[in-house]
Amino acid sequence: MGRFTVVTLAVIMLTGSIDTAQAQSWKPPADGQRCPSKWGAGDERGSANHMKPETVLRATRLIKSGEVIELGHVLSADMPISGTRQFNVHTKRTFMNPQSNRRGSNEELVTSEIGQVGTQLDGFTHQTIGDSLYNCVKLDDVQTRTGFKKLGIENV
Repeated sequence: MGRFTVVTLAVIMLTGSIDTAQAQSWKPPADGQRCPSKWGAGDERGSANHMKPETVLRATRLIKSGEVIELGHVLSADMPISGTRQFNVHTKRTFMNPQSNRRGSNEELVTSEIGQVGTQLDGFTHQTIGDSLYNCVKLDDVQTRTGFKKLGIENV
């Protein structure tokens, strides 16, 4: 096969794969097909419903070494941060007691985006299908300026 043929085939294959990558054809099932969840219309836990004492006991049988793997990150400017997000800590002296003990104090001021900084666990309110969250909960019914009324991470 000549060099021109190989290059031409490579270009055709790459062009075809780029088109495929750009066009996401999967569509989620309609609300009527996916809701209510198999755990009922009021469920806020999803697959977390599988976490029960007997499941934990079965899982302990898989432990071989006892090694502990830390999944959390200490919050610092050196932690993994996505994109242009920032994590800044500013310390300030806030008080110096003029009395004989001269006790002082310091405070920290943190400026950061809360999401996508350090360790994060996404809950059911992180993604939507149209205006529906998990179990077809309507976004407008549960979203407030300061958070969500349902489907909180405390349910995991």
